[in-house]
Amino acid sequence: MTSALTVLPNTFDYSAFDDDTATNLRAQASRIRTCIGKATQDLIDIGGDLLAAKKNLVDHGAFIKWVESEVGIVRRTAQAYMALAKLADDKGAAVALLPPTTAHRLAAKSAPPEIVSAVVAKALSGEVLPDRAVAEMISAAKSNRTEVPEGNGFARLKHYQKYREQHQARRDSGLQTQERKTSEAAEMLLNSLGPDGVALVVKVFAEEEWPWGLLSELRKQVLLKKRTAAGDDAHGV
Repeated sequence: MTSALTVLPNTFDYSAFDDDTATNLRAQASRIRTCIGKATQDLIDIGGDLLAAKKNLVDHGAFIKWVESEVGIVRRTAQAYMALAKLADDKGAAVALLPPTTAHRLAAKSAPPEIVSAVVAKALSGEVLPDRAVAEMISAAKSNRTEVPEGNGFARLKHYQKYREQHQARRDSGLQTQERKTSEAAEMLLNSLGPDGVALVVKVFAEEEWPWGLLSELRKQVLLKKRTAAGDDAHGV
């Protein structure tokens, strides 16, 4: 039995949602991850069937002809499925825990072995790296931007986790700035409108499901009053 899928912690901030919405979103994400895992396993099974069929189609060109006419896929697609099956045979059932796109990346001949081992090992422990992170790790390994000893794929993983922590810190800083600006705006409105005026604004906006129409109308009326006042000043009123 495969282990449950999880994603790196703190990859999405649910604090802006109410508890029910956040719970529903997490449940939906869990169901999608489960379906993704089943989809990858289906692709592995297809690759296994193709490999088995290939053993019986040994004449030159017979296998590709059979694949294209009977299965309805092209050579390159068949090769990708078979590569997935070989990867799963080599690395075990944990490959089925990966999203199809990630599994295809790791099954490619050009994928660095240390990255393949690191990503699959994390999946086996129940932690699935985002496909973008895997792509970055593979790209870094190919370009030798980071000097990492052979077989030390977890060093790249730690590098990515450090990047995530720095990103989260910047995000937290941005949220603090936004909260400060919101607090300053609220104080300005309170000083300008007074408690009763602010209470009225809050009441109106709370009753409006989508207050954008109200905001647009307010802008129009403010501009109209400014123009009217400017016209009165021009005529010496």
